[in-house]
Amino acid sequence: MLYKLYKAKNKSTDPVYEDSFDEFSKIYKKYDVQVLGGGTNVDDKSEMYLMTVYKDQAHYEETVKKLRTDPKYIELTKKLEERRESIEVITLESSYEM
Repeated sequence: MLYKLYKAKNKSTDPVYEDSFDEFSKIYKKYDVQVLGGGTNVDDKSEMYLMTVYKDQAHYEETVKKLRTDPKYIELTKKLEERRESIEVITLESSYEM
């Protein structure tokens, strides 16, 4: 299993970010990616987290290729990039499932 933890720092605390979790989750599901969850840091409302799970590195790479051509993903990503201050991605690998 390959986990991706996304930590985004946004320029504002606009609720549009919470709506984007649902939209991104739908897209990830379409490509057989599990979304473990996401949310807002209670101490800093401009900081958001999202964790996704891929079967392995090959599944992740395949999915990235597909996402780069998915019109809805491209649209959502562009909107977030305009509002985002920074993003950090942490990759975790596990050989077992819970």
